[in-house]
Amino acid sequence: MLSCKLFANDTLIFKISNSWRPEKAFNGRYIRKVVQTDSGFLALDYTGNNLIAKGYYSDTSFTISLYCHYFYNVDKGFPQELKCYDSVGNLDMHAELNKNGDTIWRQTFQGETMISSKVFSEYESERTIFFSMQKPAVFPGGSANWKKYVAANLKYPKEARKQKIYGMVTLEFTVSAEGKLANAKIIQSVSPLLDEEALRLLRASPNWLPSEENGVKTDFIQRQSIIFKL
Repeated sequence: MLSCKLFANDTLIFKISNSWRPEKAFNGRYIRKVVQTDSGFLALDYTGNNLIAKGYYSDTSFTISLYCHYFYNVDKGFPQELKCYDSVGNLDMHAELNKNGDTIWRQTFQGETMISSKVFSEYESERTIFFSMQKPAVFPGGSANWKKYVAANLKYPKEARKQKIYGMVTLEFTVSAEGKLANAKIIQSVSPLLDEEALRLLRASPNWLPSEENGVKTDFIQRQSIIFKL
């Protein structure tokens, strides 16, 4: 069951455990207000009276991000981070903003792989979010192919289905310079049943495309989430 209420103005309100992640939680620390629009769902995340995130999703599970998402610095009172997505939920652009809305730095992506990066020197002194120029490791074909792989190979544990256990398992693992996966571990657990299936699914996946730094393939610590839905 979810902690939620539906009001006459079609606004859905519920609690979430982490405003930067899409999963819903019964005893969350944040409040999310969701309004249905013509093109999807507008989500507004609050802590107390402070707006901390604003974004758009195409699905009611809030896993497919659309358009631009703003993340607010509550202490400073303005949206400090911006992430934009394409029509299927792939990350297109990531940037940091100053209080006037100027772009301090910007990264652009293709297939969720970073292809370019720029720092605007006139605002460099205002920069607070630092990033690596290292290209991350990716599943062959990007996030779209990862979703297809999960859909085709996930085996929902019978006992978990019987107990109506569901949620998002997050794993951390190393992708070597050769694209091989190692050292997989659970960093966000749902239950041992789902955790074990998530590990099995990851270990059975093909080699990934390795990370590159200055054109040299290198080891990379990756995080990946697997969503279990009933």
